[in-house]
Amino acid sequence: MAQTAIDAAKSTLILNALLPVGTVGVPGTQLTALPNTAMKLRLHSSASSGASAGTEIANGGGYTTGGIAGNTASTVSSAGSSVTLPATPSPFSWTNSSGGSWSLVSLELTDGSSGRVWYGNWTSQPIVVGIGNTFAVAVNAITAGGF
Repeated sequence: MAQTAIDAAKSTLILNALLPVGTVGVPGTQLTALPNTAMKLRLHSSASSGASAGTEIANGGGYTTGGIAGNTASTVSSAGSSVTLPATPSPFSWTNSSGGSWSLVSLELTDGSSGRVWYGNWTSQPIVVGIGNTFAVAVNAITAGGF
């Protein structure tokens, strides 16, 4: 399970779009919509932070660099509530066939253009996934947002 935080660059765009930073005190216009393609979940072997990405695990052997795309809609935020993912019917999962163990520390959610949006560390990290073992993210195991 993981609790996520928003990327610092995305947070800056949101704040500048919602506060009177534009000419004569109007809201700014820096916020643009994310690409209209599926967001992806990436696995990292080092911690991510608000300012920088972690180190994504190596491509091959059960994992493809760039992450895995969600194929169903997640919960919808209502009144500032958190959004949980992945949504039903199935979890995200990867089977390690890489020739070495994976050490998973953090995750990142990226937009369809690989722009980092959310990040967080796994609970009880690092999570070691041995060769032949499967790492799965249960339905609703990741929580994003909430105000």
